[in-house]
Amino acid sequence: MDRAAPICVIGGANIDISAKYTAPVSATGESHHGQISTSAGGVARNIAENLVRLGSSVQLITGLGDDGFSASIRASLNLPRLDISCCYTSSDCPSDSYLSLYDMTGELISAVNQMQLVNKLTPSYLQPFAEQITGAALIIADCNLPPDTIYWLAGLPDRPALFFDGVSMEKITRLQPCLDQIDGLKCNRLEAATLLDCAVQAAPDQLVASLHQRGIDTVLLSLGAEGVHLGRSGRQTYFPLPAPPQTIASVAGAGDALLAGFLHSQCRGMSDEVAMHLGLRAAQLSLTCTEAVHPDIASLCADQTGAV
Repeated sequence: MDRAAPICVIGGANIDISAKYTAPVSATGESHHGQISTSAGGVARNIAENLVRLGSSVQLITGLGDDGFSASIRASLNLPRLDISCCYTSSDCPSDSYLSLYDMTGELISAVNQMQLVNKLTPSYLQPFAEQITGAALIIADCNLPPDTIYWLAGLPDRPALFFDGVSMEKITRLQPCLDQIDGLKCNRLEAATLLDCAVQAAPDQLVASLHQRGIDTVLLSLGAEGVHLGRSGRQTYFPLPAPPQTIASVAGAGDALLAGFLHSQCRGMSDEVAMHLGLRAAQLSLTCTEAVHPDIASLCADQTGAV
């Protein structure tokens, strides 16, 4: 791995419109008291911002629109060490968007996504940037990408390690034809069970072992409040989540922070234990913030200097 090269992150960037109940819901079909916030989001965008704030150099390839929301998304990407020169830009398409509803505890109830721009990241669009992509220290992609793009990335010759974020039960199935070409995967139990077409009740160690058998070397299986089950080269380790905050602002972005923290440390030669510790702390910090990325995430690296 070339530690001097940037990390290449490919996938979705969107505007997050989030609503959270602040009082018990007594009936459906009615208006209820709550909090509504709007911020830049999207799995790939979130991972890229987390990585940059932690100190990594990143090349983000995503789709950017041309409407009122796009200004907020672009402003969030105006950071040192973040290169967006390869992004697809549309002059006549609205920004991708994600509308979500959370209960009083911050857990997701339901969501609607409108993802048109990420579908523009086709193999033909990415081909001119193949040299930059294969020259990266690491490739991180999300399953919002079109299936053909996922297969194209997996089959790139002389590429660095390729990690995917599963995103959802529906979209993670796009990885099924090329699992043996993927180096790493972050997903939750429902996503893993869907990908493997097995029982949801399967134990974490069974899910990770099955993903290893399908060819994936590194698996971060998120167990929510219970922590993470890490599979690495056939070896499995359970990492409990540090005590969550008493009040959770939102669970949105916690998984993205987890993966970014882990891979940021890995790119710097840290051990799996140190890398996972940072990832879990990043996810924990994310829970306290209504935005997808906590602006103070860089503070977590202060005690990691020299730890291997």
